[in-house]
Amino acid sequence: MDNSFIALGLMSGTSLDGIDASIIKSDGQDSLEIIGNKYFIYPKEFKKKLSSFISKINKKSDIKENLNTYKSLERDLTFFHAKISKNIIKDNNYKIQLIGFHGQTIIHKPKDGFSIQMGDANLLSQELKQKVIYNFRANDIKNNGEGAPLTPVYHKLLIKKFKIKNPTLILNIGGISNYTYYFNHKMTAKDVGPGNVLIDTYLEKTKGINYDKSGEIALSGNINLDIINQFYEHEFYNVEEKHSYDRKEFDFGFVKGLEFEDAVATLTYFTALLISQNIKKNFKNKINIILSGGGRKNLTLVNHLKKLLNYEINLIDNFNIDGDFIESQAFAYLSIRSYLKKPITYPSTTNVKTPVTGGEIKINY
Repeated sequence: MDNSFIALGLMSGTSLDGIDASIIKSDGQDSLEIIGNKYFIYPKEFKKKLSSFISKINKKSDIKENLNTYKSLERDLTFFHAKISKNIIKDNNYKIQLIGFHGQTIIHKPKDGFSIQMGDANLLSQELKQKVIYNFRANDIKNNGEGAPLTPVYHKLLIKKFKIKNPTLILNIGGISNYTYYFNHKMTAKDVGPGNVLIDTYLEKTKGINYDKSGEIALSGNINLDIINQFYEHEFYNVEEKHSYDRKEFDFGFVKGLEFEDAVATLTYFTALLISQNIKKNFKNKINIILSGGGRKNLTLVNHLKKLLNYEINLIDNFNIDGDFIESQAFAYLSIRSYLKKPITYPSTTNVKTPVTGGEIKINY
């Protein structure tokens, strides 16, 4: 008897670049078949409006004060998700049973008891005629967790699938960087610093560029170690003390005044330094590191990490898994676990009191 579900996972991350979609087949436990992946870039004008809106939101009441703008953006965002969903379902010709809808994080303040992801699950269910699982973080936060990171239970499944026998850490470098460590049935996870957020925000604000392709701009500049030494200790204390981050906690202001290439080079090294020091602080012995997320394509950032960590580092792509779609696959997997009332977060991954399930179901068709 096949107890598997076919699920579509949708993820729009803190980089604000677009939407990732993945279809998987899984029993929510140990089986996994990756069926298809698709990426949809946000239209430039929409991304600009969304980024501008997020920059104004520092507390929950800010959303109420800008509710019309929020609702308008949410409607557009949901229709974008519906469009890519219809495309990937048509391309793969599978009967979808569940949709895991993360939405777009607007503000993440677990210590204040909330994390808000923009997205209208009711409208998405109506558009796609599917069961939609959403609001994955709320139950964890309700039980004193941080609501992040959410992907570790999927990372654990991948590590088991890869049949890696050594202590292994999957390092996801998205807008924010987080890791999952798994060995001998022990799983731990946390955010470990900025990922692409400092570099990408600086590039967008100064030159209107989305990202540093392959880290070429960073490679052409000079790292200003004086500035790094001046700001490093304070920033490392911040990332070390916290379990999860909001993208607005990281500010590129300390590189203002530097030449463009030097600023990018300095931000790139600074990012690698924070990540590597946080990992070394938590793991005294050598471990295998597998890189996923968009930051793995920044070769300058990756080379800094290799030198600073001196651990064996591989790309997740070397295991025949596309590293661009780990999180969208994860939300497909989380939707299945949520539907089956299985735990999706644990004390060792989000600081929640006890393992809890998460995700609410919306049916509107």
